Amino acid sequence: MSPSYHHGYVCSKLIAALSFVPDITVFTELTLQIEDNDYIPDICLYPKREVNLTGKDILRMTEMPLVVIEILSPTQIVQDILDKFDRFFQAGIRSCWLVIPFAQTVSVYQSINQATVFHNEKIHDSVSQIEIEWQAVFS
Repeated sequence: MSPSYHHGYVCSKLIAALSFVPDITVFTELTLQIEDNDYIPDICLYPKREVNLTGKDILRMTEMPLVVIEILSPTQIVQDILDKFDRFFQAGIRSCWLVIPFAQTVSVYQSINQATVFHNEKIHDSVSQIEIEWQAVFS
């Protein structure tokens, strides 16, 4: 499944908005190793950390992020993303966001069975306490 034009645009807007959130470091397309499987979320949010670009690189992260963000592409099925979210929660990830560009919504999952949907209002993750403006993503 290839990311689309809208997917890429919304991803870049999210990264820009999240770059102003203190105490987190934003990563894109980082490989998370969960047991023997690799997962590559669109965006991962970790507690603030220094990145030494001259040091040894990490090909697969075994330390799970606080938050993962997936942006729905036209070729993806929502249930497939929710199945990944279930696995992410089992691995210790605290919240997962599902961004749907055509609906201009962000669903913030606190668990696989509990989500808050944001449309045309400030996006607030009650688990991580991350807040960003809806307009920063969808304008």
